[in-house]
Amino acid sequence: MKKPDADLARAQYEAIQAKKRLASTAAALQYRLKPGTIVNNAWEGVRDKSSVIADDALQAVKDRPAAASGVVAAIAIFLVRHPLWRAATRLVSRRGEDEGIVKTNLDGYDKNYDLTAPTVERSAYEGVSA
Repeated sequence: MKKPDADLARAQYEAIQAKKRLASTAAALQYRLKPGTIVNNAWEGVRDKSSVIADDALQAVKDRPAAASGVVAAIAIFLVRHPLWRAATRLVSRRGEDEGIVKTNLDGYDKNYDLTAPTVERSAYEGVSA
């Protein structure tokens, strides 16, 4: 075989090898960019991170149980602060029987208009009925 023929054959062989490498790289990219693969990789990362965070948190609770209990109590109080506030105000406030009932005063009405008001039978907390 002559030198130019050998060079041509070698160049063709290298071109075929380069095409195979390119096809292999394209297939690998297609696999890595599939939505399912991306989601699986992300899920594994989150699972690994959450495992580390959970282990660290568990160790912190074991090391300082009083502080952890205080944090949990503070979060619980924060979450139920409105019902607690309502219950505390009901316990502390001293209302009479008539307080909280809607009343109507018709002493200064105009005689040309009928200002008959409905009778209220329930307190403002129970709702109003006419």
